[in-house]
Amino acid sequence: MSGLLTGCASQPAGSSSGPRFLMGFVHGFVALPALLASLFLPVRIYAFPNSGFGYESGFVLGFGFSNVLLLLSLIARIGGYLVRKS
Repeated sequence: MSGLLTGCASQPAGSSSGPRFLMGFVHGFVALPALLASLFLPVRIYAFPNSGFGYESGFVLGFGFSNVLLLLSLIARIGGYLVRKS
């Protein structure tokens, strides 16, 4: 049944003038703060329509890079608490 319903869904094709890899990377990098901001402001975390695979791959890489930086900063803070002498 869901196959019949999704077959009717349509979306515009990616445009060649839309955001590309670099903007996808930037949007992916700021996705977490943008998600928090979208709760209170009219902010979108993903550009649509975009150029397609280039934008999406940049978004995924930027999101992954921001998560790695966040994780590294948290590890340093947690490690500091663990090795601190009382």
